[in-house]
Amino acid sequence: MALDLMGNITLSASVAILFLLVLGLPLIRGANSKQNLIRHGYLTIVALIMQTILVFVVMVPSVLRSTDSILTLQPAYAVNTWVHFGLGVVAEVLGFWFIGLWLLLSRSTMRCATAKRYMMPTLVIWIIAILTGALIHVLQMF
Repeated sequence: MALDLMGNITLSASVAILFLLVLGLPLIRGANSKQNLIRHGYLTIVALIMQTILVFVVMVPSVLRSTDSILTLQPAYAVNTWVHFGLGVVAEVLGFWFIGLWLLLSRSTMRCATAKRYMMPTLVIWIIAILTGALIHVLQMF
């Protein structure tokens, strides 16, 4: 059975978004440089915009079309689907929260650096959401 084209595109875009987020990690290692933190913030904004577009153009319509199928999934598939959905929502909301803090609390003073300890767990949540989404795609759960 061949994988669907839209699923392939979505998965590829999700991996590209993850790449942008990971690309920004070395920039925060040299956190003494305000320029590095600003670049990190802008990479995160681009990744968040791309993810939001994917969510509203591909994922929400897919869920709306497949609601009946989702509700009748086998338990293991259902758990994976709901974990993907829940973690994806959490990652998206936290991404907007961090970017909002960064934009509102002055990029020059880098006050969002205090939220740094919450950003790595958010990245882990995002990665798990992508992995569970990839599993949905590969197994063609619905």
